[in-house]
Amino acid sequence: MIDNNSDPWVFEQLSKELAKKIDDLQRKVQWTDLMHMLLEELHKEGISRQQIEDALAKIPFSPAMIESLKAIKRSKGEIIILSDANTEYIDIILKAYGVRDLISLIISNPASWDENGRLHVKRLIPLEDPHGCENECAVNLCKGRELVNYLSLHPKKFDQIFYVGDSYNDFCPATKINDVLLIRKGFYLEKFLTSSTFKRELNPKIVYWQDGNDFLKNIQLEFKLEFKFE
Repeated sequence: MIDNNSDPWVFEQLSKELAKKIDDLQRKVQWTDLMHMLLEELHKEGISRQQIEDALAKIPFSPAMIESLKAIKRSKGEIIILSDANTEYIDIILKAYGVRDLISLIISNPASWDENGRLHVKRLIPLEDPHGCENECAVNLCKGRELVNYLSLHPKKFDQIFYVGDSYNDFCPATKINDVLLIRKGFYLEKFLTSSTFKRELNPKIVYWQDGNDFLKNIQLEFKLEFKFE
């Protein structure tokens, strides 16, 4: 939903040296473990909880995307976030933009602050309990499994499922739905699905979008919703 990746964003805003470490280490250390490790270093540098929250509150979030969320909620739609970030980052950003109450559920890597103001992040799926997904999802989170688990708990709740994504970890849930798949242009998922080597057929209708304004227009067509900017 937001226009940047919240994980590196925090370090880009607060510690250029640690931001560079992400580039140096991301192929050597599992991503969630790396974020946990670098957050410890950020704490040792004297960066406070308030500074992290302030940085996250400034992350770009398109007004058109926010209006899309409001319109979906007005139409009695339910919005669920499946993210490889962490629960605290997502909660902080949503509250900063006044849209936390629009989100029914956040499924992400659990995070919590200790008494010293240091943020701890853990894998949603621990190392000792691998998900074994055939779609080669990230080891810490199989979005497809989480989606299926949620839907199995609410088998008659939804008439349609609209899934929005852009990363390689969004391919798995794309194979689990039959309605509409909204893919952000210019990212891994679009390139993967449109490559000459991709031969698999997907059931949902695929809609591509570029930015918040484009997303709003596509959602308006698909949902036939009324939009009113505030």
